[in-house]
Amino acid sequence: MPDSLKVENLSKRYGSGSYIIENLSAKFKPGTATGLIGPNGSGKTTFLRLISTTAFPTSGTVHYGNINIHEHPGRYLQHVGLVSDSTGLPEYLTAVELLSWILRSRNKWDDKSEERISTLLEAVSLDERRENLIGTYSSGMVQKTLIAASLIADPDIILLDEPFRALDEDSTERTLKLLRSFRDNGGTILISSHIQSSLDQLCEDYLTFPVSEKVAQA
Repeated sequence: MPDSLKVENLSKRYGSGSYIIENLSAKFKPGTATGLIGPNGSGKTTFLRLISTTAFPTSGTVHYGNINIHEHPGRYLQHVGLVSDSTGLPEYLTAVELLSWILRSRNKWDDKSEERISTLLEAVSLDERRENLIGTYSSGMVQKTLIAASLIADPDIILLDEPFRALDEDSTERTLKLLRSFRDNGGTILISSHIQSSLDQLCEDYLTFPVSEKVAQA
């Protein structure tokens, strides 16, 4: 059974500037999807960077089960899939090669991996271009690849920053279907998006930014 993700008194500021996040405590349980909402610059992306260990808190802690994620990021990230606002993909690989590399790097490659890759790429409607180099992809195709990459290794947690960016209506519906299945099978989702209608189809709980001395029960 996956563990809960627990945030305790989390604060973040850069240098001597004002706090972007201050004294935030929250618990995100398996089988839930939490939407992060608020205007640009309110702290949503900073929060996701903290939760993905690409940023370090000014104070406070984040635990996944008994793992302090900033003290042991390698152990924690084995449980995480990520769609970042700034993730670059290797343009010299194909989508199939990228997903294969992810599975092998996490020691999850087996005799069913090729079938799983094919099924997932078809689910995000990228199957017809899976053997093309990522460097030839449109922005929408890159986004589909990111979504597939976040799911391929069967993570316990998925962190998504504007995952519907550049997706058409059909691709958005396909992505939502995958995410609902992930949630319903015990996964934890934290997702930031300006498309409220899509969030409403996925999320039971919301965390509104900016937050200050706020305790959230997700």
